[in-house]
Amino acid sequence: MKDSIKKLLTLMASVPNDKLLHFFYGSIAATPLVIYGSTMEAIGAMIAISIGKEIMDSTLKLSPPNAMDAVFTFLPTLLLLAVKFLG
Repeated sequence: MKDSIKKLLTLMASVPNDKLLHFFYGSIAATPLVIYGSTMEAIGAMIAISIGKEIMDSTLKLSPPNAMDAVFTFLPTLLLLAVKFLG
């Protein structure tokens, strides 16, 4: 058990800071959508936000588009929906 926890913490520590920022800001955007909107509205809006953010970064030449950035932006939506349905 101790080794499993150590491996999990090591894996979590290896997530790049950029991905954590996408996760953080994705959770800020997803929270009101999940609370006040329907499931499909929250999912649709967060897909649009995730992809739109990557398109905007690419257009402004801030960074090349990265699918994993979009995934980390969208991931909090799924976690919040799970909490909403299980709670």
